[in-house]
Amino acid sequence: MTSPGIDPTLAYSGSYIEARQRFLRAAGAAGGTLTSFVHASTGPQGEALAMDVAWLGPRDAPRVLVVLAGTHGIEGFQGSAAQLGALHQHARQLPEGCAMLLVHGVNPYGFAWKRRVNEDNIDINRNQLDFSLPLKVNDAYERVHAMILPPDWSAATVDGLTQALDAYIAEVGPKAAATAISGGQHVHADGIFFGGRSLCWSNRTLNQLARDWLQQARVVTVVDHHTGLGPFGHTELICLHPAGSLALASARQWLGADLTSKAEGDTSTATLGGDVRGAFVGLCPKALVVTVAPEVGTVSRMEVRQALLADNWVYQRGDPQSALGDAARAGMMAAFCPADAGWRSKALQRAVEIHGLALRGMCALDLATLPG
Repeated sequence: MTSPGIDPTLAYSGSYIEARQRFLRAAGAAGGTLTSFVHASTGPQGEALAMDVAWLGPRDAPRVLVVLAGTHGIEGFQGSAAQLGALHQHARQLPEGCAMLLVHGVNPYGFAWKRRVNEDNIDINRNQLDFSLPLKVNDAYERVHAMILPPDWSAATVDGLTQALDAYIAEVGPKAAATAISGGQHVHADGIFFGGRSLCWSNRTLNQLARDWLQQARVVTVVDHHTGLGPFGHTELICLHPAGSLALASARQWLGADLTSKAEGDTSTATLGGDVRGAFVGLCPKALVVTVAPEVGTVSRMEVRQALLADNWVYQRGDPQSALGDAARAGMMAAFCPADAGWRSKALQRAVEIHGLALRGMCALDLATLPG
């Protein structure tokens, strides 16, 4: 397995401020062209928030590897470490005709506040939609929503909530429950996995970025780093391309056995649409766009669920600046970026390997064989 070329203790940060400083410093040292899109909100220490972008390699490169960090804000700690690994391992020795576009802090608010969602409680990975069209309705979520916002967050209430959700999952089955709970919904702005009712700042900015930087490309590979689903320390490569498509075939050929396909039924991920990486297909019409989400498993599903529910309750019914708010943020960090040294080393090493496989796969592709 490829060496990440960076000590994990220097790659994983404890705060958004630290992660941003490390990224900007490393990208600048690698010769990257840096651009920052400043967000209107500020972080917990009053710090500026931004989507920071680094371009490395020829501006007219026909093959571009796009690496996203912080689509789900709290998961930016893993994504940021992965980008530092890419900068150390690949940036100075990019294959001919290849470039990298690193987007750090796709959701800077969630990254800074250690939340999964953005400033409007939107899961931006359920938000990349054409809002002029009718939205998919997740009727099953209505029953779940009634459970997740109790009047208080006492031990007794949490225990009752856990029992109610467990009973619901046992009744409808894990797959139906996953679709109901995490598939996404556009009705309850105070709920979980809320996809919003219009395109959010992060996605508007990302879309413009694709239009400005990727129109010359013939092949674009988008690697969107995530955590929180699956066995501890294992990286599943989730692919949402249609069955039988060139994009799915290319992803399987380049990335190997850990790649799973929703279209072919071998992934447990649940979404009703609106994923960030999938938008690049329409945004880059002249390119073959191959997208994948490395999903690094952390703690149990129940522990992840509990962290998400506590976070949502604090911001909808409680006081984010209270001790309960501090506990919720600590719980989110434990659920989405464990402090375990072995987990971090394995996750970083695999991320760097994935970047290398994607670069090699793009280079092996004969551009003359592509449609258009």
